Amino acid sequence: MNILLLGNGLIGSHLRDALLMRGHQVRLLSRHALAHPECQVIQGDFAALQNAADWLPHLAGIDTVINTVGIFAESGGQSFTALHHAAPQALFAACEISRVTKVIHLSALGAAIDAPTAYWRSKGLGDEALMQSKLNWTIVRPSLIYAPDGVSSRAFCTLASLPLLPDLQGVGKVQPVHLHDVLTLLVLLTEQPVAKQAIINALGPQAMPLTSWWQQLRQGMGLGRAITLPIAACLQNLAAKSTLLPLFQPDSLAMLRAGNYSDTAPFAAILGRAPQAAAPVNGMARDALLGWLLPLLKLSMALVWLCTAAVCLWAWPRADSYQLLADVGIPSAWQPLLFYGSVAMDSVFGLLCLLDLLGVPTRSWRLQWPLVLAYSIIIAIKLPQFLWHPFGPLLKNIPIMALLLMLDLLSPNKTKPKF
Repeated sequence: MNILLLGNGLIGSHLRDALLMRGHQVRLLSRHALAHPECQVIQGDFAALQNAADWLPHLAGIDTVINTVGIFAESGGQSFTALHHAAPQALFAACEISRVTKVIHLSALGAAIDAPTAYWRSKGLGDEALMQSKLNWTIVRPSLIYAPDGVSSRAFCTLASLPLLPDLQGVGKVQPVHLHDVLTLLVLLTEQPVAKQAIINALGPQAMPLTSWWQQLRQGMGLGRAITLPIAACLQNLAAKSTLLPLFQPDSLAMLRAGNYSDTAPFAAILGRAPQAAAPVNGMARDALLGWLLPLLKLSMALVWLCTAAVCLWAWPRADSYQLLADVGIPSAWQPLLFYGSVAMDSVFGLLCLLDLLGVPTRSWRLQWPLVLAYSIIIAIKLPQFLWHPFGPLLKNIPIMALLLMLDLLSPNKTKPKF
């Protein structure tokens, strides 16, 4: 079968591989797709194809069109209207002209022209455009999709791995669906006419409160149940004013409060079995825990450097600092320079830690742990009283150096050695 597959995101990329494995001819249109040895790749911006004439060259010789393009948040020229309504409407008109045999359109559970959020409304308008066509169409509306390698799923697993989970008051139930079941459905729809002009909701086995799903994710990762903390709706609304928490964005909250579930029986009937649980099966605890532990560790190191600089500069007596430098063997003429230089260096390292925490790669970890090691050796030799101090101020540098070395080795931007 000759298939035009639109989109190379989470679903599109997995579906491409599944279709190729089953011997289909796939033509892939995407903005960022790389060349592929087994399918024809077209570099194109879906949002720019706003007229039927723009689509006709891409539809030559095509039997089936599968549209998996979608965004959850607008950015730049990628708007809900362009991607979810205008471009699909032009595509469907071109499919009628080209007499495409079948159109499979990926929408979203909750899509409707009168839905409470712009995302759902734009999806509903796209669905309406297809339903008004004369094509043989199927609209697939998946619930929240769990995928082991998906960015949002990893974020949910990271949140679920926290020792204290938020229990959002006033939100509806969710019915997450596993990516494998969505792919199975799309392949079935591609290869056999399960239904003509039908809307199929792709859902997990059961609807549940969001907190219950997080507990299910914990169980799948091999973690025990977490304590939950009720979060009132008013506090959720306050958090929604921040751009730092995607879960608490106004549209996200509106969709959660509306609920995201439906009857799973029709979906199970098409699959020929019950949908599988939308949770890990082989454990992902390490990656999930690192998702929040690494930022916490980076923040703690930033505070160590910045607080050390502040204490030296404003809290600790300057004369005592100079005396320590003298005990190490630094001449008095050099003491102010070394003092202010160390304060500046501590401040710079603290700021670099914060930049790394914000996603700006600085690669400063590999400089920090040798510096702490050098400090420790000098102090152990010149000021041995700190080595044998009962509070262990110098011995505490050992776990700090181990932490810095770990942050360096786990840095995703670290250059791999060549063998």
